[in-house]
Amino acid sequence: MNTLPLWPFALLATLVALGYRQSRERLVRPRTLARLAAAMLALSLYGVMSTFGASLVPVLAWAAGFAASVRLGGPVFAPRGLAREGEAVRMPGSWVPMGLMLGIFVARFALGFATGTHAAVMDEPWFVATACAVLGLLSGGFAARAAAVRRFAA
Repeated sequence: MNTLPLWPFALLATLVALGYRQSRERLVRPRTLARLAAAMLALSLYGVMSTFGASLVPVLAWAAGFAASVRLGGPVFAPRGLAREGEAVRMPGSWVPMGLMLGIFVARFALGFATGTHAAVMDEPWFVATACAVLGLLSGGFAARAAAVRRFAA
């Protein structure tokens, strides 16, 4: 008998809780945001590598999405209304981090489902490149936010 794994639901609950916490005004240190960005980068890249392997197309597509998000996503992802308080930064609440986290979760879940059902689309280069670029874009949003806060705090 197949049992439904519980860890995806635990992970989803954790991501929703983290996202909700970031929807409230808070005082953060720039390195805390950098750690969150690194964690989301790792989750996203792990998703690419575990699903498609370390081959050229998936990794380059992910890197291109990540770079585009970091380079061009600052105005979209950067928090507004920051205020410096000592070494920390007061940030207004934002639903953007939750959207990014849930985007990564949904993309990874969909890729896991497609892999588990042996969907033919998983062998299509256009799909592989698109899925990897989307994961790169989403994780790059965290890096763009962290970089904006770091520049503000400097």
